[in-house]
Amino acid sequence: MKLHQLRYLVAIAADGSIRAAARSLGVTQSTVTQGLRELEAESRVALLTRGSAGIALTSAGQELLEHAQRVMTQLRQAEDVLARHRDGASTQRLAIGVTAWIAQTLLARVLPPFRAELPHVQLEFFDGFSRLSYPMLREGALDLMIGRIAPPEAMEGLQATAHFTYDTTVVARDGHPRAGARTMAELLDQDWILNFAPTERAALMDNLFGQHGLEAPHHRIHLAHSAALSLALVQQTDMLSLCPWPLVESLRSGLVPLPLRERFHASRVGIVRRANEALPHAASRFLEHFMAQTRACLASDDPQLRRVFRSVELVGEDA
Repeated sequence: MKLHQLRYLVAIAADGSIRAAARSLGVTQSTVTQGLRELEAESRVALLTRGSAGIALTSAGQELLEHAQRVMTQLRQAEDVLARHRDGASTQRLAIGVTAWIAQTLLARVLPPFRAELPHVQLEFFDGFSRLSYPMLREGALDLMIGRIAPPEAMEGLQATAHFTYDTTVVARDGHPRAGARTMAELLDQDWILNFAPTERAALMDNLFGQHGLEAPHHRIHLAHSAALSLALVQQTDMLSLCPWPLVESLRSGLVPLPLRERFHASRVGIVRRANEALPHAASRFLEHFMAQTRACLASDDPQLRRVFRSVELVGEDA
């Protein structure tokens, strides 16, 4: 098994065809085809199926792809290390998923000292919803995520260090007709905008409805894959959502927490990364600045920060 063969496999999965993969890699189609045929011959396993609809990965090919993506990610990290030693001014990329309330409170405080230390690092931020961030982490498209830690069944190939726990609350727009609701039973006829991965759906439905003896109104549950989109829909329509208290406190406008008697399970936010991989230098330094700013915010006299950080509990444990 050779590196160029794994690179071809990753490129085909990303680009959708041998022709597109060859073009993105700067080689001929015959070179990519030959490399993959040699890989299949040496492994004695079919990795690709070729038909009228194009090329698709077999189940073996899909499993190998996950390993190949990790190998390519580790190679890029090794190249980053060498580049840092060779030329401190060379541009490096750092991709981070950030959950909404962290983005609202801490991110702007982390960037100035981080940029002052590593001005050659180009930052790329993504919405920190676990449904999107976790696959990107596994594939190597993200270096790390600062966001909600998913249940163990969704953490395959990943590891997490918890930093905060927080409670959640049901929120609505200001002036919502059910803004004074006291029980979840009063909200069963309402539309909901939520975010969850397929593996998390059952746990979320139980948290919102099942544990309170209610049947989830599945036909009224809608998905959003962006925190900004979800918040906009809650603020501008009669949709409801389950929202972290720190986000409610950081916004303080447009969202109204409902005075429900029911309580919901606490969540954890922390650092999520690929298991058994060293972080790139830039990612390690970003986390150092993140923790320094967290400590500064905890001691801040700013009224908004005090409200936000009163709604979380600082923890520190490996998950």
